Amino acid sequence: MQNKYFLDTNVILRFFLKDNQQQYKKAEELFKKAEAGKISLVVIPQIIFEINYVLLGVYKLKKVEVVDLLKSLLAWDYVEIREKESLEEAIWLYQNKNIDLIDCFLFALAKSNKAKVFSFDKDFKKLEINA
Repeated sequence: MQNKYFLDTNVILRFFLKDNQQQYKKAEELFKKAEAGKISLVVIPQIIFEINYVLLGVYKLKKVEVVDLLKSLLAWDYVEIREKESLEEAIWLYQNKNIDLIDCFLFALAKSNKAKVFSFDKDFKKLEINA
């Protein structure tokens, strides 16, 4: 049985940002092992939201740069992304609307479950959803 790892935000950030060479090399090695099929890697949606938050708030990247990085992460076929289809739709909505990523995800997840979102947040009206 191969080893399975759930990735923490900091591993992905070190890989994207290359701001700590020692940790970057370890992350790169981990991803290469996954790509070779030697280990299994999993990313949960909460990690995507945290990456978005840190890159925007701490590293002051532009939203377009963050979206590009998130899209690249979702494109890695050697990493299992939980709720991937809903995240892909959420990132597309996030890129094209002035709405928080978590709200876009909630909308996409509800839609994929043939449900609606009940919220007092007016942003959902931008997504044409009625509670």
